[in-house]
Amino acid sequence: MDREHEQRKRAYKIWEDEGRPEGQHEDHWKRAEEQHEATEEEAAQVTDANQRASDQFNDRTKPRSPADVRPPTTVAPD
Repeated sequence: MDREHEQRKRAYKIWEDEGRPEGQHEDHWKRAEEQHEATEEEAAQVTDANQRASDQFNDRTKPRSPADVRPPTTVAPD
């Protein structure tokens, strides 16, 4: 889905969660945008951390112990 569609869904959810108040659409839209940006940043950080862990794990020049083997990180969907 595209970014605007996701933001629209978030803003609508915020509006519903607040009891559908009138005249606050700009605030809901801004908060939805902030939430989307925070989610994207968090996803990028998790991806980077997983890539670093994968690179480190796949470095065959270092001996491994059982403590080096960990399950992958998961992120809960929005």
